[in-house]
Amino acid sequence: MRNNKDYVAKRNIAALAVFAIFRGAGVSAFSTLFPLYMLDLGYTMSGIGAIASLATIPGVVLLPIIGILIDSLGRKPIAVLAGFTTAACLFLPSFTSTYSLLLLAYTLYFFSFLTGQPSRSALLADSVESKLGMAFAKTFMPFHVARAIVPFLAGYLVEIYGYCPVFLVFSLLTAVGALFFALYSVEPERKKEKVCLKREFKSAFTFEKKLLKLYVFAVIDRFAWQLWFPILNAHLKDLGMSPSEVGILNSLTSGVLSITAFFSGRLIDRIGSSKGLILSETFGIFTALFLSFTANKIFAIFSMLLIGFSFSLWIPAYNVAVAEGSSQQERGKAYSKMNTLRTALSIPAPQIGGFLYDNIAVSTPFITSAILMIVNISILSYKSRKS
Repeated sequence: MRNNKDYVAKRNIAALAVFAIFRGAGVSAFSTLFPLYMLDLGYTMSGIGAIASLATIPGVVLLPIIGILIDSLGRKPIAVLAGFTTAACLFLPSFTSTYSLLLLAYTLYFFSFLTGQPSRSALLADSVESKLGMAFAKTFMPFHVARAIVPFLAGYLVEIYGYCPVFLVFSLLTAVGALFFALYSVEPERKKEKVCLKREFKSAFTFEKKLLKLYVFAVIDRFAWQLWFPILNAHLKDLGMSPSEVGILNSLTSGVLSITAFFSGRLIDRIGSSKGLILSETFGIFTALFLSFTANKIFAIFSMLLIGFSFSLWIPAYNVAVAEGSSQQERGKAYSKMNTLRTALSIPAPQIGGFLYDNIAVSTPFITSAILMIVNISILSYKSRKS
């Protein structure tokens, strides 16, 4: 029974979907509250951007090793590790305001993303034989349903109880979800080869020709978004919004994403991943431009809607593009290498964005980001026409 492909597919889609609810609660609580918490502790936008930049470095260094482990030890163990790492990043700020421990918390948060995304994506890609775009939509939609509810709830609870108890509650919830996934999911059967560490490390730094244009697109996209995304909630608070109002806007983003998830998955299966990435980036351009109008809160609301549309398209398009451009045996490393490169080259972006925000003009990081995204679409469109 366990060897039946349909059984494995259904069980892992269900496991990932339920796990996504708990992950969505934990991730949205952290991403919404952590910048606000730092702002309340007296940090500037440059300081928040710096902590986001520094926190990415350990994950980038370890990612090639993680890719090897995903392909050798299995997709499931690394996905479980990522789940408990998310719980840990919420636990730390529940009892401390020390800068070094807050840096560790953000490092764990980023590490959980860098390890969780490739391991879960490889697990799903190995489990599902057809309609992969829809499968990805089914597993990320519950994540964003949780993210549509939790940010406002977390912001509201902070106004009543303070940051530390709220971080602790969501840490425990995330740990429960990781435990469920560990017990319910199934490692898909796949052809295993004897691991040669020398060959594996060489492979970890060799980029697949079929994915070269995606590497370029993903790197520019990541840098452009990282100029302002880590400081976005702090920016909204800087505009005079309360934690619950910031939470409502984050909930709005995830509400749009969860509502459009199935449509986006079907659309990517129909139009292909390249067109899906271009459409996602187009929404990103308008998002950044709306955010550059910093004196008007209405534009901020529109921008949060557009982020939802952009992410809804990006997630299935990106995951399908990597899956289609890699073999099953190398899929874990393919996801990890893609994340390694785009993350490594975007390390300075949050600090640059924070510096531009504090020292030149509030709108500068958003306008710079929009220009980079326009260039990015132009490059992908040109390369797609030539291939």
